Amino acid sequence: MDKESLSFDEALKDESRQYMLASFQWLSFTSLVLLTAVGLNIALDPGLDLGLDTAFTMMLLPGTLCLLHLGLRFTRVSWSRSLGWNLFFLAVLVISWLISMSFLRSSGLLVLPGIETLSDVLSLAMAVALFPSIKLTAATVAPFLLYSAFYRYEVYPESIYFNVMRSLFMFLIIMSAQRVIFKWFQKAVRRNVEKRRLVKHFRRMALLDGLTGLSNRRHFDEILAQEIRASTRTGHPLSLILLDIDFFKRLNDALGHQAGDDCLRQLGQLLSDVAARPRDLAVRYGGEEFAVLLPETTLTGAVEVANRIAKLLAKAAIPHPDSQVAAHITVSQGLVQWQRGMDAAALLEASDAALYRAKEDGRNRYVQSTSPVGEMAG
Repeated sequence: MDKESLSFDEALKDESRQYMLASFQWLSFTSLVLLTAVGLNIALDPGLDLGLDTAFTMMLLPGTLCLLHLGLRFTRVSWSRSLGWNLFFLAVLVISWLISMSFLRSSGLLVLPGIETLSDVLSLAMAVALFPSIKLTAATVAPFLLYSAFYRYEVYPESIYFNVMRSLFMFLIIMSAQRVIFKWFQKAVRRNVEKRRLVKHFRRMALLDGLTGLSNRRHFDEILAQEIRASTRTGHPLSLILLDIDFFKRLNDALGHQAGDDCLRQLGQLLSDVAARPRDLAVRYGGEEFAVLLPETTLTGAVEVANRIAKLLAKAAIPHPDSQVAAHITVSQGLVQWQRGMDAAALLEASDAALYRAKEDGRNRYVQSTSPVGEMAG
């Protein structure tokens, strides 16, 4: 789906997913750094005779897991980027860290301050990585805080209330920070959604005529060039109708500019209904002049469209008290089919010449650029 079309809830869900997918990778790097720091501390501690073998054993389970996760991501295995796989990795990572911490504790490699520090660092890392999901944050932070509390209780069983309060306050602080950061994240996503909508709105307004809602001349020039390139490549027909409201200045003089604007709006709606196919384009070319671009349409098809426009105008019966050809609004139309070798300027020149002939020959009619005059139906 186009990101410009996403609602706030959809955008929040998408941004949260993208953030967490990147965060799982960051957790792998962070875990490897922590494991390396702890392993070096064990290996280089002169008071320990356990050396590199013990450090390697401690690092084996979470380290292998993180290296596997990073390897799959960097090799761009498709399923490794799914949220389900990464949630599985997260669960196994938490469990492997708890196992490694148990090994450190039972082997006497880290005493209480070291275990608590490692637990707190892991809790903060999980909170930073998973803040878009309060459930995941709570589910990954709680095991580490409970583990350090349990170890402290083993060492100092008489300070049970301190253990409980320390873990509880740490948990509440992390979860409160999660809510603060998530609200900021929501606000940033909302602003981004609003910015995309404004950009889309301004882009749309830059391509539309403000009065009629049709495409403007700028948009028409871009699409015309694209369709000529497409027809040059495929050989498919392309037709253009250039049309002008008959005696429009007299309408403004007789009924006022508001009536003239109403007439332009109604004609714009009518042309929008006529140009109903996905690639058809109705345009306010300038002033009271309009255009209808008809890809994959021969001149015969354009004649049918021109007659339909005349019939719909007759049916709409928009009053024109000072017209010399009818009691209602009418149009003169110049029709042309693109020929190989014609550029946009040549196509417009041919349709404009046909429109001029339609006016010269009495208005309220169409003229094909390669055939005699055809008087309007209706």
